[in-house]
Amino acid sequence: MNKTILVTGGCGFIGLNLVSYFLENTDWMITVLDNLSTGHLEHLQQLPSYTSERITFIQGDIRKQQDVNKALQECNTVVHLAAQTDIMTSLADPQQDADINILGTINVLTASVEHDIDRFVFASSAAPLGEQTPPVNETKIPQPLSAYGASKLSGEGYCSAFAATHAFNTIALRFSNVYGPYSYHKGSVIAAFIKAIMNHQQPVIYGDGNQTRDFVHAADIAQAIHRSLTFPLEETYTLYQVGTGIPTTINDLYTMITHVLQEHVLKGKEAVYTPARAGEIYDNYCDISKITHELGFKPQYALEQGIQNTISWFLDQQEALLKKSS
Repeated sequence: MNKTILVTGGCGFIGLNLVSYFLENTDWMITVLDNLSTGHLEHLQQLPSYTSERITFIQGDIRKQQDVNKALQECNTVVHLAAQTDIMTSLADPQQDADINILGTINVLTASVEHDIDRFVFASSAAPLGEQTPPVNETKIPQPLSAYGASKLSGEGYCSAFAATHAFNTIALRFSNVYGPYSYHKGSVIAAFIKAIMNHQQPVIYGDGNQTRDFVHAADIAQAIHRSLTFPLEETYTLYQVGTGIPTTINDLYTMITHVLQEHVLKGKEAVYTPARAGEIYDNYCDISKITHELGFKPQYALEQGIQNTISWFLDQQEALLKKSS
């Protein structure tokens, strides 16, 4: 039987990169469920390999059981990406964060059991771990610093519980800092730096800039998800760290981005430093030996190459907007 996959949040940043990857690397049928709160349907329809014969779009919300049930018709696999993903938003409104990330995930898990789904992949984050001595791995004890981290940890727990009580294969992937095309609406640091420089604004660095992150390209995240859906599983619930295993300081990242943009005759202003924000981890990069050993995962994008790719997408979008307005 051909695989038919549901991607929740498929019009969002990671979702668009994932759907594009599936279109180009598999013959799977794809259903996208998205409420379009941040994503755009036209971006899905403009994917280079888009075809209505393989993609079904349903506008709906993961918090509404009828929407999830509708989307799961004919599907046998789920990738659950839909989420509230902003740390600062989670601190300002932890109840909304929990409503989407916890109750929404329970809805999708419950419906997946009812529809006899073969495998369920949950998009988690490094945020559940909180401040740890890096590199972080799957054995570290979680200590979330934000409501977002707590809600993602809860999602991992529900995946484990559903796997145990329903003999249901679930995989939780703790993504490191993801970047790449289709991230224009994101507040993450790479997108924020690129947008600030392109708009002739002063980029902001929170803290001293020496904090580290593990930046992983969205295409490598798609590769990890693909492997999670196709490799044999030894346990009904499995947790993997997904990143590059390479730490980069925010200061070094900013230097790299400004150098690449200078090649496109875009000169950035000096960054302004402001106090570090509550709930953010200082040092964070991961050990990917488990997913490499068990699923054969190997990142394909070096950071500078990935930044080149991301900036090219941003510049293409800017050019398309200028043509549209002229």
